[in-house]
This record gives sequence, structure tokens and C-alpha cells, in this order.
Amino acid sequence: MARQNSRNNSMYSQRKVSGRSKGKTFLIVCEGEETEPNYFKGFQKIAHTKRIAFIKIKEGVGVGITVVTTAKQLKEQGNYGDDEVWCVFDRDLKKENNNQQNFNEAIKSAIENKLNLAVSNDAFELWFLLHYEFYQSETHRSDYKTMLSFKTRLGEKYEKNSETMYEKLKDKESNAINFAKKLWSSHCKLYGIDDSDPDKLTVQERIIIHNINPSTTVYQLVEKLNEVIFPKPPTELNFVNPDSDKMIY
Repeated sequence: MARQNSRNNSMYSQRKVSGRSKGKTFLIVCEGEETEPNYFKGFQKIAHTKRIAFIKIKEGVGVGITVVTTAKQLKEQGNYGDDEVWCVFDRDLKKENNNQQNFNEAIKSAIENKLNLAVSNDAFELWFLLHYEFYQSETHRSDYKTMLSFKTRLGEKYEKNSETMYEKLKDKESNAINFAKKLWSSHCKLYGIDDSDPDKLTVQERIIIHNINPSTTVYQLVEKLNEVIFPKPPTELNFVNPDSDKMIY
């Protein structure tokens, strides 16, 4: 997919939808060039078709600390709400890159700058795996390709550059959300953290949980996108018919 030019990028905060001001403009800044961007393009396509939101995806940014720095700069340049800018990256331990320090600093910097985190440990593919089952064993990123290719999961060879993962997994999305929440909550309980809502944890608590393999908060971004793209109908409210003394339900 061709990259947006700077002129098009600047127009994201100014465009309108069907003659009305747009509701949300999401900015998703990704570490990877294919796996994560290709998945979120599934949401982007639906949002565009429904003309309900703009989803800007910036791919191939680099390691977590670079993702956060880039997201911070773009948020300052644009007109984004605090729930609209997301950093997507992995734990991806690389000792030669001082990754431990950089990863922790990325988490800290994102929270301090009110950037949202969709972070996976050890790889984004954990989010894919959770569509099929609750999985809590420590796993290296190199194993996910084989695991996802099992007959009881994808049933075909998993390709990292697949452009159809969203379509293949969307019917099982609720499983992944529930399992990811359960996994995060189990880690919190292990460390005596009562409230497992990632947004209510301290910086240090977030760093501790994000460093546990396996874990992911991709579910938070998916829930936010679904909230906007697939809005639930308003709850039917009781009201009084002015021509009657009876309540209408």
C-alpha cells in the first residue's frame, strides 16, 4: 500500500464525512511494516466504507521507543483526542539493542504523554492465537508461525505479510478480547494488583505486566475501534406520551 504523502496526512484533521464533521480520527503508529498494519487495515477499510471515522496507520516506524516518540510528535502536530493515538509494538527482546531499557522507557513515556498502548509480549501474533484459545505459556515469537498454522487454528500456513488476517479472525474476535483480558488480569493478580484495568495501573505496574510473556493490550485498541465503527444502538428510554397519562416503554 502506498504511503500517504505529507499533504494528505495533514488533511486528516480537516476532512469531513458526508458533509458532517468527522467523529473520530485514529492514529495507529506501528513498529512493524506488515503484520500489525495489515491487520488494522481491516478496520480502516470498514470505517472508510461506512464513512464513520478516519483511521491513519503509520507503519514500519521501528522499535517501541521510536514508535512512542513518533506518536508523540504526530499527536502534537495534529488534532487528536487522548483516546485516538495508539502505539503498537512488541517486547521483542534484543540484548544487543539494550531493548529492556528502551522497552520500559517506551511504556513510561507513552503513559506520561497520554498515548495509548497496544503492546504484545513476545509478539503481535499472540493476539491472533488468542482468537482460538486461552494461552498463558511463555512463547518465543519464532514459534507462533507453526502454532497458528495448526489445523485446529488457521488450518493453513500462517504468513506474516497476510493481508486477510482481520477477515479470517473477525468472527472469533470476542474470544480474543475475553482471553486477552483474562490473561492480563491473571498477571495482575499474581502481583497483587486488584484493579486489572491497564489504564488504572501505575507506570511501574504497567511496566511489570507488559514485561510478562505472554501478555497483550491489543484488545484495548480493538475495543475502541469497534466502539466507533460498530456503535451500539442507544438504550431505549422510557418516555411519557403527552397525550396519555401512561408510560410508554
